[in-house]
Amino acid sequence: MSGRQVIASSSSLLAAVWIVALASIPGAQNYQDQLAAGKAADQIVTAYDAMTVIIPITMISSWVITSRWLNGLHLAATNTDPTAMRLKRPWVFWSWIVPVVSLWFPKNLIEDLLKADGSTEAKAMVGKDTLTWWLTWIGFALVNNVGIVSAFNPPDGYVPIRPELELAGACLLTGAYLVWIRIVKTLGD
Repeated sequence: MSGRQVIASSSSLLAAVWIVALASIPGAQNYQDQLAAGKAADQIVTAYDAMTVIIPITMISSWVITSRWLNGLHLAATNTDPTAMRLKRPWVFWSWIVPVVSLWFPKNLIEDLLKADGSTEAKAMVGKDTLTWWLTWIGFALVNNVGIVSAFNPPDGYVPIRPELELAGACLLTGAYLVWIRIVKTLGD
């Protein structure tokens, strides 16, 4: 995998999130209209519902592509200096999804790779840039989870399509993406 492929998959994920976020605005109104017309909540379907499937597809694709690229960088770093990385290679893949450690392992991995790169530019990204990237990424994940959890056991008349959460998540992901692209370009292929 190359940095260009990582950027392409990250761009696809960002585009998918924005498409779904923008579709949530008319989707929420359509849901509310159907609910007001007397349709049972479990029978309501909107275009937004159909579009939400693109996020997990692009997210999984991006995760696999990014993990494969990071695996190559991890291998190169440890071949040069066996002590360069705090995390073992399996964590390159699993750190993103294992509960609890996923809150800081990916950030540690990226910071170690930037330090191992050795360039002044890469070392300068450790700290403020990696923290900005990671906090906006975690913010995106949390906002998305709030939207998912709020749809369980809703009160009568509740509209589970939350444009404000979708748009907030898209904005947070945009912030993460802007820093992430700089990190990817700095680490190179």
